[in-house]
Amino acid sequence: MTADSATQPADTRPAGTQPVMLPDTQQWELHGEATGRDYLIQVSLPDAPPPAGGYPVLYVLDGNARFPLAMVGRDSLTLRGPDGGTSPWLIVGIGYPDTRRFDSSARSEDYTPAVSSMPAIDSRGRPVGGADRFQSFLQDQLLPQVAVRFDVDASRRALLGHSYGGLFALYTALTRPNLFSDYIAISPSLWWGDGFLYELPPVSGNVNARVLLGAGNQERGRKPAFATNAARQGDASPAMCDNVACFARWLESHHPQWTIEHQSFVGSNHGNVMWPAMQAAWRFLDATSSISR
Repeated sequence: MTADSATQPADTRPAGTQPVMLPDTQQWELHGEATGRDYLIQVSLPDAPPPAGGYPVLYVLDGNARFPLAMVGRDSLTLRGPDGGTSPWLIVGIGYPDTRRFDSSARSEDYTPAVSSMPAIDSRGRPVGGADRFQSFLQDQLLPQVAVRFDVDASRRALLGHSYGGLFALYTALTRPNLFSDYIAISPSLWWGDGFLYELPPVSGNVNARVLLGAGNQERGRKPAFATNAARQGDASPAMCDNVACFARWLESHHPQWTIEHQSFVGSNHGNVMWPAMQAAWRFLDATSSISR
């Protein structure tokens, strides 16, 4: 893996060992003018030349943890037989420097929308409410920079997020739906702001977004205000998958022109749901990779 002006942690490898280099990948750091923090950007090129309109692009939140999974998923789940190629999606991981998996404080601020009734610091002492600033970073800096560095299709770009990242993906779909063409929200934190997403005013314009929602059937979560009819017998707080299914129905009724898909992943909880979800995500994206938009 190559690095452009990336800050590397201290080398603690045993003598004589070498780091593993991932093929066709590169990374660099990018300072967010709107957010005031630095981001680790990791990119994986597919094993095929760009299509006539350029590569479609999958942007992956929590890139430190999810970028490798997305890359392996593309290179195995979309393989066209033993001697064939894979779906020609460029993958861009959006993470944080000097982070092994998750930067809890940074993602809490970047991925959560500001709600007037909520404090700017959560119960764990983490800042929250910076989603609009993070959207501006994506729109004004990252997406244009990727377009300069690579041959990409501006009409086919997807955003994938889990938990707070899933909340951000849905918030972006409802507030800046033209920023991406496809939104994948896995186990989104729909409890945020007591159903805040349901109160957002509709965005005008002709938008035909595609949205995939999913959650593990073993997930438990806080009950958002809208899900009172989803509670299971003997349990006042519905499972995460109930809340996600409820939100999928709401999207279908309020945005009938959108393509909405919903899946429940049997046997999965909040921690391991991204394993089956990545398979669903690539099936969702790969099915339309050759369709002109």
